Amino acid sequence: MPIVAAKRGALPIKILHIADLHIGDRRYGRFDPVRSVNTRLDDQRLCLNSLADTALKERVRAVILAGDIYHSRTPTPAEEDVFAEFIARLSGANIEIFAITGNHERPSNPGRASPLTHIDTLRIPNFHLINEPSVATVIIDGEPFAVAAIPWPLRREIVAAGFAQEGETPSPVAWDAYIASLVRRLAAEVPPDAIAILTAHLWTVDVVTDSPFDPRGEPICRAETLARSPFSYIALGHIHKHRLSWPSPPVVYSGSIDRTDFSEARIAKGAVVVEIDRQTASWRFVETPARRFVDIEMNLEGFPQPAESAAIMARNYDLEGAILRITATQAKGDTPLDGRRLRPKLPEVFFLRIVRKIESGEREPFSARAFTPMGALEEYISRDKTLAPFKDRLMKLARSLSEEVRGK
Repeated sequence: MPIVAAKRGALPIKILHIADLHIGDRRYGRFDPVRSVNTRLDDQRLCLNSLADTALKERVRAVILAGDIYHSRTPTPAEEDVFAEFIARLSGANIEIFAITGNHERPSNPGRASPLTHIDTLRIPNFHLINEPSVATVIIDGEPFAVAAIPWPLRREIVAAGFAQEGETPSPVAWDAYIASLVRRLAAEVPPDAIAILTAHLWTVDVVTDSPFDPRGEPICRAETLARSPFSYIALGHIHKHRLSWPSPPVVYSGSIDRTDFSEARIAKGAVVVEIDRQTASWRFVETPARRFVDIEMNLEGFPQPAESAAIMARNYDLEGAILRITATQAKGDTPLDGRRLRPKLPEVFFLRIVRKIESGEREPFSARAFTPMGALEEYISRDKTLAPFKDRLMKLARSLSEEVRGK
């Protein structure tokens, strides 16, 4: 690729490392009939606006998009528009943007366009799309800045390179050897004296060993395979949790910008601000305003009005704008907890999901006092082993609070 002038500022330079935008992921969203879009698109736009604000405030000089920009290979015009807005803000501020394709958008057939191709075709200033393993170089502050990139590696590529046989599932050892060969080649292509980083969309072994993930023949390598000279920082995508996989040079997953399911309920979301020169890189994580996921388990065995009781119990949580999952334990024959009845009682919740667990064992007779809100609370406390010892105190506080509310 040609070297493009983009002078401004002084060394060291700042970059913003982002990955796994998943624009167009519609899980736990609602359909907006007026705009004909899923409301989760607004969450993705909010997070991207936050990151654009960070880029401008921090005066970053380059943004690395390490794959999975879209959730689908066929994004809708509305989803493309969200990404275009983000790119326009960065490009308008003379920030260099390097985007690689992840598994969600890299075409499996050679020659087929990705959903990012049209932006590259439009020659958007400062935007560099990298669809194949290669090095892109620009001039920043009078110095060459090189981005070596490994988009999501495909099985046909490891076979063509001779590291695996046609029809077989490549082993982790084969993938590591193949990726190592790519890293060596790209390192040799970096211009002399350039400030260089490596970006890739793939698994590292430490991620798999620390979690229940199973890559099932997908591209994987040791983190140290990526950590080599002349790269001062390795910007990874594919894993949705921010983590450091190797200390020096730092091999870092930025994590995804928003939550996608309940497995990520307690995981902070954001990106990484990096200060980099030829030898070193310092970095810090910055959070995005990701949608909260709240997971509540309730024992509703024998409750005659489960929706009303569940609403009372849910009030103990901050549910404003949250995606809420209630896992309700009920007995066989109980009135099912109906989300259609519960939803109007929790108007502040963004999205509600109900999961019922049926217990078939014997249970104590249910007291008639649970037909009232205060009675339902007392019944719940009585049946909870951790709360039962404090029932008298909790009920006294509840009655006091109820009387205070009624007095207002």
